[in-house]
Amino acid sequence: MTKRKVAGLLGALVLGVVLLQGCSYLSGVPVLRELPFVPKPEEELQPTEKNLGVKMIAVLPVDVKSGSRDAARMLRDKLLDELYFKGYSKVPFEMVDAALAEMRRREGGASGSTVQPQVIGSMLGVDAVMYTTLVEANTTYRYVYAPVTIAAVFELRSVQTGGTLWRFESREADRTYGVTKNSIDLETTKILEGMVSEVVKKAVADLPDGPAITGAR
Repeated sequence: MTKRKVAGLLGALVLGVVLLQGCSYLSGVPVLRELPFVPKPEEELQPTEKNLGVKMIAVLPVDVKSGSRDAARMLRDKLLDELYFKGYSKVPFEMVDAALAEMRRREGGASGSTVQPQVIGSMLGVDAVMYTTLVEANTTYRYVYAPVTIAAVFELRSVQTGGTLWRFESREADRTYGVTKNSIDLETTKILEGMVSEVVKKAVADLPDGPAITGAR
């Protein structure tokens, strides 16, 4: 027998041994059909948005800690509109202010920021009362420009418990330019309404949708 034949026989023998060992190993590996089946959920659970259980909100006059009455007026006007677009029923300012005037007459000068939500709520038949505080509405004069900052705190309180249902602090900053103080004041007046609008929009965007949008009763 030649050396070439001997080498061939040895190679075949080695290959056979390897195949036998491989088959022996694979016999111990579980096949896919033996693995447990885990059913996939039909759909992922989506987080549900908090429902405040509120339909009508009375917006009280803004409590001014710092800033102008004009900014406070714009803040209240814009808040009423944004709450309506968010799905809450409008309560006219005339009704709210008349109820506050009656309370002042009875109790001797209670301001909007100190009135209890249960009291004003029972007079107006609303579900919640919105308290707004104008924390800052300042213009800092610099050379040819002036930074402008507006900050407000919004707090919604239940007329049933008096507790806070929702609270948000909102701030907006910008700057105006001018050669004189008068020109800077003029530019500040122009941008003030837009800044107030942004402050309110940021806050109301955080508020859960009202029943006119969610369909809740």
